Amino acid sequence: MQARNKEFTNIYIKNFGTDVDDEMLTEIFSQFGPTLSVRVMTDEKGHSRGFGFASFEKHSDAKRVSDVKRVFVGRAQKRRERQVELKRRFEQIRQERMMVPGGVNLYVKNLSDSVDSERLLREFSPYGNITSAKVAIDLRYIKE
Repeated sequence: MQARNKEFTNIYIKNFGTDVDDEMLTEIFSQFGPTLSVRVMTDEKGHSRGFGFASFEKHSDAKRVSDVKRVFVGRAQKRRERQVELKRRFEQIRQERMMVPGGVNLYVKNLSDSVDSERLLREFSPYGNITSAKVAIDLRYIKE
């Protein structure tokens, strides 16, 4: 799959106007090399939905299109491919966030009245580095 990703010939194009049709898109993308097919996706009335696909004969031509800045152009992917890639990216971001120290708080409710900040620190320290531990006391329940 990785090798196929590097040698793509199909591209996905989005963010163009509703006045763009197959012929206009073919004219634009044929400037980058011979195309096998170009298709603007349309709604049930035949109006452009603002995205489409182009298939090139050569990978090098499809790759050159990525220099176009007015519209989004990327490798066309099947839904499953996109889902796998997005899941991998999300997991990578999640792992990176876990490695960044600070900014993570753990709230523990329903503690016994005998638990103080020192005990809380002692109980949770085997699970990782703790920068601070504090037991909040609800003064509404303290009887005088």
